[in-house]
Amino acid sequence: MKGHHVLLVVGLLILVGLFGCRSTKYVPEGEYLLNKVEVDNQAKDISNEEIKYYIRQKENVKILGFWRFHMGLYNLSGRDNSKGFNQWLRRIGEEPVLYDELLKEKSNEQISLFLKNKGYYNAQVSDTVLFYNNKKAKVRYTINAGERYSINKLSYRIDDDSIRKYVYADTAKTVLKSGAPFDADLHDEERKRITQNMRNEGYYGFRKEYVYFLADSALGNYRVNDSLIIVKDRIQESGKADSIISHRKYKIKDVYFMVGYDPQKAVRKGADYMNQFDSLEYGECKILYADNLEFRADVLVNSNYIFPGDYYNQQLVEKTQLLLSELQLFRFVNIRFKIVEGESDSDGNGMLECIIQLSSSKMQSYTVDLEGTNSSGNLGAAGSFRYKHKNFLRGGEVFDMRFRVAGENQIAKDKSTFQTLEYGGDATLTLPKFMVPFKVDNFRRRFNPRTNFTLSYNYQRRPDYTRTIANGRFGYAWKSSPLVSHYLAPIDFSVINVPYIHPDFKSNIDSTFLRYSYEDHLISSTSYTFTYNEQSIAGNKNYHFLQANIQSAGNIIDGVASLFSSRNGEDYNEVLGIRYAQYIKADIDWRYHMNVNRANSFAYRLFVGAGYPYGNLTVLPFEKRYFSGGANSIRAWPVRGLGPGSYEETQLNYYNQTADIKLEANAEYRFKLFWLLEGAFFVDVGNIWTIRNSGHEEIDAMGLFKFDKFYKQIAVGVGTGARLDFNYFVFRLDMGVKARDPILPEGQRWILGRKAINWNDLAFNFAIGYPF
Repeated sequence: MKGHHVLLVVGLLILVGLFGCRSTKYVPEGEYLLNKVEVDNQAKDISNEEIKYYIRQKENVKILGFWRFHMGLYNLSGRDNSKGFNQWLRRIGEEPVLYDELLKEKSNEQISLFLKNKGYYNAQVSDTVLFYNNKKAKVRYTINAGERYSINKLSYRIDDDSIRKYVYADTAKTVLKSGAPFDADLHDEERKRITQNMRNEGYYGFRKEYVYFLADSALGNYRVNDSLIIVKDRIQESGKADSIISHRKYKIKDVYFMVGYDPQKAVRKGADYMNQFDSLEYGECKILYADNLEFRADVLVNSNYIFPGDYYNQQLVEKTQLLLSELQLFRFVNIRFKIVEGESDSDGNGMLECIIQLSSSKMQSYTVDLEGTNSSGNLGAAGSFRYKHKNFLRGGEVFDMRFRVAGENQIAKDKSTFQTLEYGGDATLTLPKFMVPFKVDNFRRRFNPRTNFTLSYNYQRRPDYTRTIANGRFGYAWKSSPLVSHYLAPIDFSVINVPYIHPDFKSNIDSTFLRYSYEDHLISSTSYTFTYNEQSIAGNKNYHFLQANIQSAGNIIDGVASLFSSRNGEDYNEVLGIRYAQYIKADIDWRYHMNVNRANSFAYRLFVGAGYPYGNLTVLPFEKRYFSGGANSIRAWPVRGLGPGSYEETQLNYYNQTADIKLEANAEYRFKLFWLLEGAFFVDVGNIWTIRNSGHEEIDAMGLFKFDKFYKQIAVGVGTGARLDFNYFVFRLDMGVKARDPILPEGQRWILGRKAINWNDLAFNFAIGYPF
């Protein structure tokens, strides 16, 4: 932000702080500001947060736990509604919440109903309202919950003999077990579960309205005998009484793929729309297409679970929807069914036509971008060209090619700036199947796998070294559930060339094992990544994210090299004249986001990682080593400016501290201010350590990981930040302050509260996106 914009924001914050406390400015005479809502809850298994959800009127939102900032913005506005500034303040602020007797009574009713649905049938909800002379009111809801009712036993009454066996076969999975709370939500969950099972068994017309419950609470002792009842189907006929019939199973008669379906044309042309489609038959399915079929027919059939002669199965319909949607060939996928009137098979099962409407997507695209970059907190500019083909070999293969050039400004230890240059390209071909020498059709339909082939080249130039990386990778990606994804790269081969090292940097590492990280080397590795991500389904709710990686390098190539190559008097092997790395590396990244309300949230992160080099190269390659500090790490230190352990680099002007182990934990409180502006307070703790002696005496003494010492070398940074949230990206400025510095002598490492903060204890990070 420019200087005058910063002054405007600071000035506005001061005004809100000084005058926003006039919280009753817009409270009319005879009205009261709802200053506080309290809940005195005696229900053992119900949290206050759950109760508050049913309170119809809540006080104005606070940030920092006490400041009604948004109401303060509203109160800064003048009474003249015609002025634009006043309108703007009211739009970005929050109108004072005035106490409403009717909403209080409604809250009582809602809380009582909620408690009864949770099994607290004797709950009593009362309220107390306190009015103060300063035109403020406080409401306290008191909940005397009483005893919670639980299920004594569950019995079944199934009116339809034809479905009884399916229900009884699945009773072990019921959520309504003896001793469970008599909870309306559990009953609704059971209705949905039974309905899903019945639809998976071919009962296309089965709905949860056919399932209901009767409860007998005469047993006493707060126990309920529960009865689950499933009724027969009902057919309405014009001019006649409803007919009660057994539920009917349905089979698939025909499956039609309508490729190139245009819903707008279908509406305009009506029945004539179908006449323009050509057709072909493949794998028992009929494929209708307008113009040309741009891909092979097996692409559709291999992504399909619905076939003629099979019983209707809701779960398979959902899987087919997912597989077809992830092909990237279609803008939308719509699967619909039509009952074939008057037709049935020899067993009396009804017949269904399945129509899969597929609206085609554009197959090729390219983009040219100019962008701002953020590499570990260092800002720069980049330009890129990207070409994408979604049907490269007419089998749903995605070819993605990109070229990119970027430059960044970074800050050296003497506060001077230096530039880095990076350019390169990559090309990836993704196949919508597993490329393996054995048949995996069931795996394909269950997990929607992908096979990736990637080639890439990258050139990096810094003042202390120049490096190139050429990489080839072959991998598999699949999803075992909507939240869990996997990636296995059995072959990942890189050639790293270091054509230049600055003499000062070279002389500093020449006598240590670290020099091997900056020599030409090969990496041949196998890796696996597990990802669990709730963010896509969370919305405004809390969510977890977990990613675990494990990688092993050099073992296969070492076995081959030891047979066919000579060591030439050295204590290591080479392939094509280049030394190769051997190591094992694993790390875990866990994150948790907790949304308190629309203005407040917390984010937490824990990272644990370690790499162990051995065999042919006794140090981790530079590109595989861990570093700490910067905009997405411990923000009170510059990028690569912390560690290892309590070691302080004094010989070089450029930060370049790396190691084999990394432990890091972060916590951040985020709060919305006004317009696009958000604020944050954070705490970052952690460090990096080496795992074995490097030959550098000082690093080995201060940076080696030891169980009785590492916790004394933990760095702590605290700070505050401002963010501009533009929805499609977030621009971030964080200021970190060193609270505990491990390079200081023991007993003097805590800085905050013990000595004055100087400029070297501060770090400013400009970045794009949230840190985690």
